[in-house]
Order: sequence, then C-alpha cells, then structure tokens
Amino acid sequence: MKIMLAEAIDCLEINDLYEAAKQYMHQTEVYQWTNDYPNEQIVQQDIAVQCLYKLVDDGQIVAVATVDILDQDTYILRRIATDPNYLSNGYASNLLNDIINSIKEKNGKHIYSSTNHSNLNMQHFFKKHGFEKISAYTEVEREHLGSFYKYLKKI
Repeated sequence: MKIMLAEAIDCLEINDLYEAAKQYMHQTEVYQWTNDYPNEQIVQQDIAVQCLYKLVDDGQIVAVATVDILDQDTYILRRIATDPNYLSNGYASNLLNDIINSIKEKNGKHIYSSTNHSNLNMQHFFKKHGFEKISAYTEVEREHLGSFYKYLKKI
C-alpha cells in the first residue's frame, strides 16, 4: 500500500473511482455529489496543482482525497472517496491519517471538511477521526441536496 500525489496518468482511473462512488451513493441514498460533480476537469485541476492524493494497493487506486491549503496553518479536505469494491478495509482511514501526519509536519493547526446530512457513513468517519461538527450550511449549486455539515479537526 502506497500513498502519494496523483499524476496526470491517473486522471481516468480517479474519474472512474469517483463515478463508481457516485453510483454507490445514489444506491444508498446519499445525496452528496451530482452527475456533474466531481468531474474529470476537477480531477485534472487537482492533479495540476498537486493537491490530490491517492492510496494505491496492488497497483490499483482504491482511495483518494484532495487537500487544499486555506492559509499557512489551515487545510481543507475535499472529495474523499474509496472505490466501493474496497469499502470497510480501512483505506480511507490510512489515507486520512497520512494526510493528517503530513499537515502536522507542516505545523498545520486545523483541517476542515464537510459532508451532506444524508452521508451518515462519512459523519461517523469524521467523528472516529476526531473531527467535530461545527456548522450546517447549503452548498452553492447543490442547494437541492439539503444541508451540509462542516467539520473541524484541531491538530
């Protein structure tokens, strides 16, 4: 198992992972993402600015997450996804722990993230990893999906 920055060659595989995650969310009545979000253009942008991380196991990308820097000690975790065929194996936890350690090394103090009110698995995941729910809001261009919850982890 290896965790590293995604590269341009990974774009199609990561986009396919997101599409599989969207389909799984739809089947499990999680209203987080839309048909148009996330998309290949977003994947390409995240790769270009070197903020998209991948967890590779046995040659396959099984989990991904984007880490944006808000300021010198504040980070935002976005678009966390695991290939539905690999759920409940700890891949997202391994990826998140690696990201947290990397942020600690850079003297980061806060990590924000968010999830939809319907995404109970992600809410549990955040709580398990020491994130605290701090607010609810409506996501621009995804208002029809209802409330999103903002989470904070202090490092």
